[in-house]
Amino acid sequence: MANQINPNLLKNKVLAKQVIEYQNELEKIKLERGWLGGIWGNTEKIPNNIAALAISILLATGILYTYCAMDLPTDKISLPIKDFWLIIAPLITLAIGYLFGDKSKKNES
Repeated sequence: MANQINPNLLKNKVLAKQVIEYQNELEKIKLERGWLGGIWGNTEKIPNNIAALAISILLATGILYTYCAMDLPTDKISLPIKDFWLIIAPLITLAIGYLFGDKSKKNES
């Protein structure tokens, strides 16, 4: 439906040119953002994208490790669940602090 040509657009060449330029600009922005930017923003927010991705990966890893380690006896686990979370929790809070600190810094400017 988005690719259908409006008959009125064919009559007005100036409007047609503006529409084509706008569509090209949107496509350029889409390419610059990439798949990760589609979730968390454009290329200007790369540090935020990386921090959000790190939070997601750490949380997913922690939940998966906890789920898998719960079924094993404690003598078979090389790293207890509590110790695993003691390692990744500071990394998660550091990344969250970066995200919130970055936003508050921009609001002060």
